[in-house]
Amino acid sequence: MAGSARGGSWLSDAVQLDRQRDFVPPLPNGVTVTAAATGAAHTLLLTSQGTVYAAGSNAQGQCGLAARPFSCPFHRVDGPFVAEHDPVIDVSCGRVFSVLVTVAGHGMYDTDPLMSVYTMGSAEHGVLGKGLLSWHHTGPEHAPYYIQAEPTRVPTLQHITQVSCGEDHAVALDHDGQVYVWGRNALARLGCGTQRDQGVPVHLVQLDRKSKQERAQAVMAGRTCTLVLDRQARLWLAGAWRTTSDGGPAQTFIIYKPLEELAEYDVQAMATGADTIQCLATPTLDEQPMEEGVRPLVLAWGDGAQHAELSLAHHAACPNVLAALQPLVPLAVAAGRHTNFWLVAPDPAYSELPRFPETIESSNACLVCERGGDADDATLLECGRCENPYHLSCLDPPLSAVPEGDWLCVPCRAADTGESPDTSPAPGGRKRRRR
Repeated sequence: MAGSARGGSWLSDAVQLDRQRDFVPPLPNGVTVTAAATGAAHTLLLTSQGTVYAAGSNAQGQCGLAARPFSCPFHRVDGPFVAEHDPVIDVSCGRVFSVLVTVAGHGMYDTDPLMSVYTMGSAEHGVLGKGLLSWHHTGPEHAPYYIQAEPTRVPTLQHITQVSCGEDHAVALDHDGQVYVWGRNALARLGCGTQRDQGVPVHLVQLDRKSKQERAQAVMAGRTCTLVLDRQARLWLAGAWRTTSDGGPAQTFIIYKPLEELAEYDVQAMATGADTIQCLATPTLDEQPMEEGVRPLVLAWGDGAQHAELSLAHHAACPNVLAALQPLVPLAVAAGRHTNFWLVAPDPAYSELPRFPETIESSNACLVCERGGDADDATLLECGRCENPYHLSCLDPPLSAVPEGDWLCVPCRAADTGESPDTSPAPGGRKRRRR
């Protein structure tokens, strides 16, 4: 991971976490990290086993680790759901609070699973969803907000499948397409028709459509706005999402509204940063089947963007197709506070992009026998990620020919999956031969 702290020092380069050293208790072999969420100074990791590990500041109880003020390395978060063997299926972090979604037992395989929501951290603005809106007096100059240091269930939320946190508010989606919001409501970011903070989850009646085909399919909380994507591929916004004009602080969306600029697009995914919004979309084809080969586009906007996160030299008040990504096939979008990320298909256009870093330190000799590949029968097979080479005959078991598709070496594959090392081809990189 990058941008985190270990032993008080910041990391500017990506560092691979060690299963034994960086997790308490150690992360079992075969268990992988499937999702992550970050707050102002804490991080949650969700595993394929349904467990959650937390690291960083726990000063407000946001890590759910009781009396521990700071967590380093990652410590497992325990709560009522652990004793009941209820796996966690989703996590999200606000500034100084966190939200977990669990499913009862093996209910994820049932037709009507019972899902619960747990919150932890500071109760400022009612973000815990338990009705706690105020501080408590502890002295003439000290009036902190209530702190919930362990995960506690929100009783009014059931059958929740997705949750998303902004800095000081949260939005949740249930299995029936209903949307709930709570927390800070300055600038009408909750979209519930008022600007008063909401200490308990509020059902958004506006989005409660009679037809399930028109209800919500995904939700996302931004810094001062909330986004809802419905099952008709339309994007709805509430709150303030730009600095001026309609949608700015003086003209917030007090209820959810669609954007005219997206009327001719079917939105597939969305992401929000501190000052930007972006979405993955395809042009709407009225009464026509989607043509094969139609590439999704990335549209992004944010007139407060000052860090080139839109890949533009200027900000953009309205949705713009990002020209820098048009030669590529985008698959997913994501955002940090002042950064944007795009996952794209590894096609020829991607291969022609400038690379950072320009070179990766790798060996020129087989890592097993430490010899080069000068002989005709000594082809070196290069890992698609670390670019370290191996003779086909040095692999265990040896290979008689370069495998079809992409290939990862044993260390890279084991780091990804936690599986027992082997040398079979695995997706994830480009493969080259050296001689």
